[in-house]
Amino acid sequence: MAFLLCSAWLLSAVTVALNPVFVAACSDRQFTCNQGPCVAQDRVCDFTDDCGDGSDEENCSTYKRCDFQDGFCDLIQSLETVSDWTRTTEAGGLKRDHTNKSGHFLSLLPVGAAADMSSPVFSPTHSCQMRFYHYVGATHGDLQVLVHSAGQSSEVWRHSAQAPEETWERTSIDISSNHSFQVVIRGELSADSEASEVLAIDDFSFSPGCVTFPESSEPPPHGCPSSWFACGDGECIEESKVCDFTPHCPHGEDEASCPAECDFESGSCGWYELTLGDGFDWVRGSSKEVPPDYFAHPPLADHSTNSTKGHFMFILKNSSSLHPRAVLRGPLFQQSASSCTMTFWHYSSGISVGAADMYLRLKGVRNNTIIWTTLYDQGRRWNQVAVQLGRITQPFQITLAKISLGVFDGVSAFDDVTFENCAMPPPVAVCPADTHFHCVHTKACVKRLQLCDLVDDCGDGSDEEGCSPELQCNFEHGLCNWKQENSGGDMFDWTRIQGPTPTLNTGPWRDHTVGTSSGHYLFIESSLPQEFRDTAVLLSPAFNPTYLPGNDSSSSPNRCVFRFYYHMFGSHVFGLAVYMRTTATGRGNLLWHKYGNQGNVWRRKTLNLHSVRGFQILIEGTVGDDFTGDIAIDDLSFMDCVPHGGELPSEINPPVTPPATTALPHSCPGGQFVCGTHGECVPLSQVCDFKYDCSDGSDETNCVKEKCDFEGGDTCGLTIVTPSLFLKHAFRWETDQGKSMHKGQQYHRPPNDHTLNSPEGWYMYADSSNGGYGQATDLQTPIISSTGPLCTLIFWYHMSGFTVGSLQVLLRHGNDTHVVWSQTGNQGNKWRRGEVFLGLSNNLQVVFRAKRGISYMGDVVIDDVSFVLCSPPLPSHRPCTAEQYACANGHCIPWDNLCDFISHCEDNSDEDPYICKGFSGRCNFEFDLCSWHQCQQDDFNWLIKAGSTLTPGTGPSSDHTLRDPTGHYVYLESSFPQAFGDTARMIGPLLSSRSSQCKMRFYFHMSGAGIGTLSVFIQTEGQKQLLLNLTGDQGNYWQMRELPLSSPRDFQVVLEGKVGRSERGDVCLDDITFSPGCLPSPSAAITDATPAPPAGSCPPGSVLCENGRCFTPEQRCDFTDHCEDGTDEKDCGTSCSFENGLCGWKSSLADNFDWALGTGSVQSIRPPYDHTLMDETGHFVYLEATPVGLKGDKAHIRSSVWKESSPICKLSFWYYISHNTSGTIRLLIKTENDFVEVWNKTGHQGEKWNQAEVPLRKLRSFQVIFEGVRSWDVSGGAAIDDLEFIDCAPSAAEPGNCPAVTDFVCHSGHCMESHLLCDNKVDCADESDEVDCEYILNSPGACDFNMEDGWEESCQLFQNSDDDFDWRISHKNETPGSGPVTDHSPGGEGNFLFIHSATQGEGDAAKVTTRTPFPASIGLCHLRFWFFMHGSDRMGTLKVFTVGPSGTPLLMWAAIGNHGKQWTYAHVILSNPEPFRVTFQAEVGGDEWTDIALDDVSYTPECMVGGPVTPRPLTCRVDQFQCAYTFQCIPESWRCDQEPDCADRTDEENCPTVIPGTPPPQGRCPAGYFQCLDQRCLPSILRCDGVLDCPSGEDEHSCPLLKCDLGELVCESSPGCIPLQKRCDGSPDCEPFHSDESSCHECPARYCLDQGSCFVERHGPVCTCHPGWTGNRCHVKEKPSLTTPSPTQEDTQLYSVYTGIAIGLLLLLTGAAVGVLALCRKKCHFTKPKLMNYGVMDNPEFDWRAERPSMDDKQGGVPGVNSDRIDGRGLSISVYPWRKEVEQGLNWKDAKRSFSNPLYNYPHGVNRADCGSSEA
Repeated sequence: MAFLLCSAWLLSAVTVALNPVFVAACSDRQFTCNQGPCVAQDRVCDFTDDCGDGSDEENCSTYKRCDFQDGFCDLIQSLETVSDWTRTTEAGGLKRDHTNKSGHFLSLLPVGAAADMSSPVFSPTHSCQMRFYHYVGATHGDLQVLVHSAGQSSEVWRHSAQAPEETWERTSIDISSNHSFQVVIRGELSADSEASEVLAIDDFSFSPGCVTFPESSEPPPHGCPSSWFACGDGECIEESKVCDFTPHCPHGEDEASCPAECDFESGSCGWYELTLGDGFDWVRGSSKEVPPDYFAHPPLADHSTNSTKGHFMFILKNSSSLHPRAVLRGPLFQQSASSCTMTFWHYSSGISVGAADMYLRLKGVRNNTIIWTTLYDQGRRWNQVAVQLGRITQPFQITLAKISLGVFDGVSAFDDVTFENCAMPPPVAVCPADTHFHCVHTKACVKRLQLCDLVDDCGDGSDEEGCSPELQCNFEHGLCNWKQENSGGDMFDWTRIQGPTPTLNTGPWRDHTVGTSSGHYLFIESSLPQEFRDTAVLLSPAFNPTYLPGNDSSSSPNRCVFRFYYHMFGSHVFGLAVYMRTTATGRGNLLWHKYGNQGNVWRRKTLNLHSVRGFQILIEGTVGDDFTGDIAIDDLSFMDCVPHGGELPSEINPPVTPPATTALPHSCPGGQFVCGTHGECVPLSQVCDFKYDCSDGSDETNCVKEKCDFEGGDTCGLTIVTPSLFLKHAFRWETDQGKSMHKGQQYHRPPNDHTLNSPEGWYMYADSSNGGYGQATDLQTPIISSTGPLCTLIFWYHMSGFTVGSLQVLLRHGNDTHVVWSQTGNQGNKWRRGEVFLGLSNNLQVVFRAKRGISYMGDVVIDDVSFVLCSPPLPSHRPCTAEQYACANGHCIPWDNLCDFISHCEDNSDEDPYICKGFSGRCNFEFDLCSWHQCQQDDFNWLIKAGSTLTPGTGPSSDHTLRDPTGHYVYLESSFPQAFGDTARMIGPLLSSRSSQCKMRFYFHMSGAGIGTLSVFIQTEGQKQLLLNLTGDQGNYWQMRELPLSSPRDFQVVLEGKVGRSERGDVCLDDITFSPGCLPSPSAAITDATPAPPAGSCPPGSVLCENGRCFTPEQRCDFTDHCEDGTDEKDCGTSCSFENGLCGWKSSLADNFDWALGTGSVQSIRPPYDHTLMDETGHFVYLEATPVGLKGDKAHIRSSVWKESSPICKLSFWYYISHNTSGTIRLLIKTENDFVEVWNKTGHQGEKWNQAEVPLRKLRSFQVIFEGVRSWDVSGGAAIDDLEFIDCAPSAAEPGNCPAVTDFVCHSGHCMESHLLCDNKVDCADESDEVDCEYILNSPGACDFNMEDGWEESCQLFQNSDDDFDWRISHKNETPGSGPVTDHSPGGEGNFLFIHSATQGEGDAAKVTTRTPFPASIGLCHLRFWFFMHGSDRMGTLKVFTVGPSGTPLLMWAAIGNHGKQWTYAHVILSNPEPFRVTFQAEVGGDEWTDIALDDVSYTPECMVGGPVTPRPLTCRVDQFQCAYTFQCIPESWRCDQEPDCADRTDEENCPTVIPGTPPPQGRCPAGYFQCLDQRCLPSILRCDGVLDCPSGEDEHSCPLLKCDLGELVCESSPGCIPLQKRCDGSPDCEPFHSDESSCHECPARYCLDQGSCFVERHGPVCTCHPGWTGNRCHVKEKPSLTTPSPTQEDTQLYSVYTGIAIGLLLLLTGAAVGVLALCRKKCHFTKPKLMNYGVMDNPEFDWRAERPSMDDKQGGVPGVNSDRIDGRGLSISVYPWRKEVEQGLNWKDAKRSFSNPLYNYPHGVNRADCGSSEA
């Protein structure tokens, strides 16, 4: 380098000589060489000739220099270090000194230890400069320069090169210090270094500003002593005031080397590496100096500036030593105040970043105290840490140590260290005398409450002088005068300990008194053997009263104060409490309590004590529910308290007088409620229905309020269900305010309520500091008698905390309780809205159930509970408007509420399928996807689900339709294997571009932390238009959206769900509806999936059989083999052995898994053999087990639609369900408007095939469906085999017996549906259905338009005035190519009705309406007509409406598009709950060739008669049972008494064997008594006697249902009855309550009911019953010998309907004879078949089975009502709520198969051989 400088100088000199120029003088900071050039002042006397003439190295006497040629000069080797600097001329490969000569330099030996070389002591200066040269030829070496001053060492320079430089490098360092100092050169060469590696230094020089202390020619201005510190202005301060967090120098120089805040931007602030040179050191640097191989993310930004240019301390590793240690030591501080806290930010990230410990090092103390630690990877972020230092009375340092075990891979950094509140109080002249103490020496002021508290707050100890030792205890020498509770008031003792507690991550690491690990304190050990809620109690000595006797207690109290320090750190810390007691036992009064984790700090608490009696203090610690729950106390002190010197008195318990009870008078008759106003009574059914029926509102007094904010602690009628056990620590609901919270609870309980958003507001919460994991508490309403159709429960909930449990909303109807809403886990520290749609309901209870999590950190809170729109609506006395729909019961509802899957009318008439026929695309997903289908171009599918979704914390608890666990919806499963961004799409039906006012309504549920996106698109020919986009959590409740739809082209709606970022992201949909304006596209006609047989020589309209014969499409799937080879039936889902396939049975596309075709297997979950062949080669279908199969998943296999079955049709099949081959099998029947379960089996049925025979009876247009349900996750195997339809062909029925009583019988004997009669279309082969039809064709509104003039009058039609143009009548078309050429009549010579489109605009409408209204009916009136729509492909629409009195049109039918050049038959079922007219509306298409024509319009006779449209209520009384099939009423007490009383035996169906429930815990009642839930004790003779004596009927829980004779007893432990002679015989026979030995000598209160009288006889009490009653207690209605009366309902047969039809026809027909003949013919064909019993037989055991009744039978003459559809909530099945219809089976000995099936190899008509009998 000297050579280069010299060359440069010579070149410059030559240039000057050749080109003379003016040379400016050198600056003050430069040195002028002899030959003119200038060099920097810091280059002078640095052992390098920078001038080139040596002049800068002359006159260096004022510099202190050393080139080591003659020794070490004034530099001193450290005696404290193991290694030394060695003076040498050669080291490793280095054989020259800095001046490139063979001179001397200093080097290190590779011993792995640091070597220090110190300079002389220099005087304070701000102009000292040090220069030296260093040579680094080692990869494992480190070199550092430190300045040591006033006991502090601070790093000023460090060699930071990562690779050997192998050249001499110069370094210059400026040093400034306000006090004397030394410079230390520290080096280290690792023991792992190679022999050739070198670390050397040479040629030191100190500038003249560096003046050694003895040589200082001029002392400081005031001459500070050597042990004092000199400020910049010459002021001297004591060394003990340097680095004490208080600046004493005017400019703070005494704190400059130890700042209280350091961001490391301008230096290391006195922090330095203690073990420098081991290749594993703390260094100061920025991001660029952090080795890039330490992390795989962008460069680390510092915390101060958040930039890569900022500085911080970090670990630099350049050694492979196995045990390197990096120790970062801070400045030496003199002392700290009691409130001192150190905060810093640390970064610790990497797979092998290791642990770090922070220590407190006291000067002169050998052992260090750990004050903080961190383990392993803390994430790629800066983490803040606050460490409590407290009062430290002697000099101390903070040390941060990092140990590497040879594998260090990561980044460990330290930044922004701050010491807060560490300065001692400053001196003042005067302190407030009443409140403060003036310290003796430091002259500081401290509060009086800090006197004698075992903490030196003054700094001179004067505040702790003269204190009474008996009032203080720091536990350094024992418990002082405190003692453990030994009288049984706790479970264990406090423990005295030093240092940290035994359990990691809980308890303190040091005491509070000394602040080090050598100090003592008390703590409670929360680990074993302690258990949750165990307590330890510490007792203070007794003290005198704080009020002096005889004085005014309000004016002269002793100021007795108790101070203590507590430490509550750990994730499962429970509670610490302080009590004051005035007696020798008990807890006394609670003075203070604290719960939960309060952080790893000692906290102070001061309590003012007041008592008029002698007292004692108790400190109680309570164990949490895990081992990280240690609690500690220290430094207990009393001030101004006087010791008692004796014992406290014993506790005295005063007698307790129970309150007197009163009874309210009861004046109303049974079934009535007594209002508060005298004389008013209302039915009990109107009590608690959110509507005031009593004038004083008393009927709603004891009910739940519509709105409840819990203010003032009011529960608003909600009842807290209190458990009978563990009352002290029970997890239960309670009201409270935020202001009552203790510190720390704000993280798991809201500080403000929701109503007022204030701590003063109230809410209801379940306190998780009580109870144990999984415990539940219920908050329930009283029984709500009824709710309205829009009733909605709205509430706000708060669930915050690390271990919060769950909140559920349940609905309870009697014994049926199910979850309708739930939320689990931490939902954030905020109030959230909950909503539950209740809808119509009766006798309902709403239950809020909270479940506790694994610890106390997570209370469940609710507020602002509201029942919105829950009052049942009253019938309107005004007619409905045009914007309203008229319900059958007289209510009016908005038109938009029609057919939305909610019964707004209360009678369901707004949701009737006949009313909703015009709402295309309706789907509630109860069985399948309806007209929706899965998209094939997505990542996964939407799934159908019942109940809650699989992932906690997302999804609903029930569907929207049924609002119970059996209801279904579709959802997007966001868990594995789905990934973020995966998409599922579902596509709706193809809708016509001619749709107008088209809207789609649907419900969605999007709740969860990981919710993705729901999008709704309109798709047209590959193009998509976004209509809606929802992202993220939308709330934990079902919400409705309505979207308008329109498009210039035919379109479909696409529902797209996208997976979010976590598994808590299930998106759910339900109840999709398209408005009547949405018309299906004509190109969307559904085609049959069955492949058509090959065409052949069959006539048009017929299909070729495989054997060459022909059959018509009407002959397919009718149980008759018309082809005689099974072609017409083989794809229908026929009888099948599954040996050659599925026989037409098809799996549902909506299922998660399928019925699979398989063979026997011993190893798998399938049956080991089939039933047909009884070996492993035979086939069957079984529930396949898929890898992701979950419990409750369903699979369906279905037949095609069968046209008709005989009255004796039954289905026989074999099933296999065992422990291994698990599942539930259900048999379902689906018709056009019904869905019924007829058989089911679940659970182990033996390792064998079992047979079932199920009667189907007479059905029409039905499907048979087998449903399989998984019993648990990843399971399956349940199988079916050998399906056989027996006697199902209609020809097998008795002559004249048809599927429906209304059927028409052709002259040939065939049955035909009555609506096909006289419809101008031949249906009977003999054409008898179109004979004598005048009574039909002459009815109002019917017309063939074969008249010239006056067609409106003749047909009783009128043209509407609110349309655009009129219909016309013609005999041919007016526009060639559009419209019919002739009318529909056989000769084609008549007229037709049509619209002429050529003169109209697109969309113009013409309407024609019947003049005479039809009576109201639903599903009865049939319209038949023929229409012609042919011409352009832009054809318009034809619609049929029913119009009620309000004028609101109800769409019944629509046709759109080109239907071919032919007349097309149309059949429409007309419905309206009010009298209606029929409107035909035609709309013009897109051009002039869109004529539309009508002809041969007719109506069935039912249209003229009409009738009630809703079921009439049953007339059986409340205490009676309605028989299902026979119209009988029997007393409810006869139900399930093992004696059939109904003619159809339905009173003995679905009977349980045991009354459900669990008896309450016993133990408080004496022997011979039973304990109710309300603690009442009943004589045990009342147990299991059929009468509910306990308030909740628990005395009848778990009782067997037996029929016993009079005097006998039902015993819960006996399978039979206890005979009369065994009662009161001195030997108990009925365990466990000995009811047979109860009340042997007395009559229990209210023993005999219903006016019966009680007498005590030999075998105990006996009742003499009032006439008409029987039973041991006169509680059973006596059965008469005569038959039971039928209900007082109108005629139960349909003859009344047809009698009315006949009367109407007599008035309408012109010829009485024609009317009589027609009526006679009609009645003859409506002959009702004989009653038959068809049972279900199930091998091998006797069993009751479901019978499938006729779905077409009508009861009670009520039109359109199917009485076999039962609305019940008890069954959990796939689709709608239904009820099993059960009947005892009979053997069918003459049963025949419907048709031969070649798979069974039986000749047609021959009975099958016995393959296992079916027994009843």
